Amino acid sequence: MAATKDLERPARSGDAYGYPVTAGVRHFGRTIVAVTATLESVLPDDEDAVAIVGLAEEQVDNRDGATGDQLVRAVRGVRLFPVTAAGADDIGKTVYAADDQTLQLTNAGGELAAGKIHGVDADGVWVEF
Repeated sequence: MAATKDLERPARSGDAYGYPVTAGVRHFGRTIVAVTATLESVLPDDEDAVAIVGLAEEQVDNRDGATGDQLVRAVRGVRLFPVTAAGADDIGKTVYAADDQTLQLTNAGGELAAGKIHGVDADGVWVEF
């Protein structure tokens, strides 16, 4: 049914969200963060990981806590990241997280999509998470 009046919709910038950290997990600052189906943060290579949500804004250590004792703030945006063998012809291609610090162009082992190559320059590869 089409709208018949102005709508109120909450807004966010969309560049960061907080997630409860799974028990036993430590996220180092600016490493890749994934979540489970129940939106608890894990490392990208965890068997329960279903999506990449960004990079940890800072280190969060929940190795001695219960799930949810700590929150990680996952930030999104374009970040400089090493991607082996990426060149100009890879701009726009999806990159996959092999672990919390490694991105690759192939998805040989069922890795999660982390983002897209936004640009390549003298500094390296810029990935949009």
